[in-house]
Amino acid sequence: MKKILLTFVLALAFTATYGQNKWQQKLNKHFVDAATKEYNLTKTQQKELADYRTAMVLAFAESNKQENDGVITAEEKKAKNKEASKTFNNAIIKLTNKTYQELNPFLARMRKELKNL
Repeated sequence: MKKILLTFVLALAFTATYGQNKWQQKLNKHFVDAATKEYNLTKTQQKELADYRTAMVLAFAESNKQENDGVITAEEKKAKNKEASKTFNNAIIKLTNKTYQELNPFLARMRKELKNL
């Protein structure tokens, strides 16, 4: 089941990577570059992290669109965004071999930096 889900997420991320706008690509690149520097990621890990982050951003965008279109409620959007964040956080934990507590300062710094780009 995990392999099927991972394959689906990666396929979605791969497809969406080409559909992302330049701004999201810039943010994604900045995040991956910072994580690479911070955690000494390999090329394969960089690609996986970029794919996972793309999938998270797409999930956020989709839930925003669904809420705006009246398809889901604000609470449902919040739940979808929380699930996307959880999936992303679990992926970065696995890639870096760090705990969430160890990653949290980096993630908080990235949220601030990405807002100011």
